[in-house]
Amino acid sequence: MKQTILKRVGLTKLIALFLLISVAISCDSEDDIPNLGNLEVQVTLASGLNDISLADIDVTITQTVDNSTLIMNTDANGLATFSDISIGTYTVVVAHATEDYTLSGTANNVTVTRQETVATSVEVNAVNQDGGLVIKEVYTAGSGYITLFKDSFVEIFNNSSETLYADGMYIANLFGGSGATGDTSVYTVLTDTDYVYTDVMSQIPGSGTDYPVEAGKSIVIALNAINFKEGSIAPDAQLDNTDATLEHYSVDWLEAQGRAGNAFFELDNPAVPNMTNIYMFEGTNFFRLSTPASIVLVSADVTFDTSGVVDYTAPGSTSTSKLMKISIENVVDGVDILDNSGAADFKRMPSSLDAGYSYLTADGAISYTGLSSRRKVDEVATARFGRTILLDTNNSTVDFEAIAFPDKYGYNN
Repeated sequence: MKQTILKRVGLTKLIALFLLISVAISCDSEDDIPNLGNLEVQVTLASGLNDISLADIDVTITQTVDNSTLIMNTDANGLATFSDISIGTYTVVVAHATEDYTLSGTANNVTVTRQETVATSVEVNAVNQDGGLVIKEVYTAGSGYITLFKDSFVEIFNNSSETLYADGMYIANLFGGSGATGDTSVYTVLTDTDYVYTDVMSQIPGSGTDYPVEAGKSIVIALNAINFKEGSIAPDAQLDNTDATLEHYSVDWLEAQGRAGNAFFELDNPAVPNMTNIYMFEGTNFFRLSTPASIVLVSADVTFDTSGVVDYTAPGSTSTSKLMKISIENVVDGVDILDNSGAADFKRMPSSLDAGYSYLTADGAISYTGLSSRRKVDEVATARFGRTILLDTNNSTVDFEAIAFPDKYGYNN
């Protein structure tokens, strides 16, 4: 009897040992499977586009964690296949330029999973190469704890082949979080595909021919047209904005409405004309551009009044913001600049205006860095037409880059 029990115990131990070995082998087998997957990107044409080839189009994917990129070309059917790529979340960008137009589109937050093939599609629009006035540079990060962001500016560039006039056009800062730490709520107004919403907006003055912009030239609209180099202990790190075309100044305008202005942030330079103030929500007392800022340039053919102001309360908030709505049909150009490389959910404008978004640093640490967002030069078009032409694919992921220091009028020198 005792011998039988011992045999059973021995058998039990043998089975347990066998199971442990099996589990170990299984675990080793799992570990041997690489953390790779496949991604298929199907490029499609937007409604109304016909007779445009989808073959041999560049498709770029960017990993949102380490910002590594891969590029593949589409086949004859518009399909690009990325095999054995690292798992994770990707931004997919399609950009293809011809002599007459540029195809552009983006897909955000595409997740590639382990040992699976994920399929996604990117719809592309065609953008005319001769794009008129475009936003060339947006600088709002600020250069230091003394200047803060008083030296902010927006630069407008003439991307066409003839002189254009900026009189009556509007500059608007778009409302909404940028995806920075603490921005937990995506504002529902940002999902509106027909309008964008601004908290501050101003207008270029003039009677129609006062502010010409020659082909390949710029105008600069500064928050303050002040020489910040003067009196600075580090003048090389500061801007001289006295060369600005226009500046913002709203102290008198606000006080005329019974509101308090802010002479600390707005420093009037009598030698530089002021923008015309159009709208400023009650939560600010100066023309504050967001850091980072999403900016739109709006046609002079439209007018704004209080009938365009809407009340908006963010989810989970008891505070109501009064915002001016702008039809996307009246937007001439726009750039969506967000906090970091993974902030796609916080886009402030619809993809019809900007199919992607730009950022200054991947991790979002931008305040008082002196970093600026600048539109890239289209080297191919510039060489072809013999004049400076900037990239304008309606996709700021492709069109814009972060530069270490602002570059006002940089393409004119």
